[in-house]
Amino acid sequence: MNQTAKKDKDPNAPETIIVPADTDQVHCDGGVGPLGHPRVWYSFDGAQSVECGYCDRLFVKESEA
Repeated sequence: MNQTAKKDKDPNAPETIIVPADTDQVHCDGGVGPLGHPRVWYSFDGAQSVECGYCDRLFVKESEA
């Protein structure tokens, strides 16, 4: 899965991760080591974005422009 991460201007803002437009599911583990959380999977179910319930990372599908 090819993902591109970007941080907003606010250093405390949750990370936004851009995924390919044809992505159906993503997983999140909150990062590496003790700062992470259990790996959880999310389905887009027709939505353009999903948010992690643990760390608030936002996974957004690329626009198909």
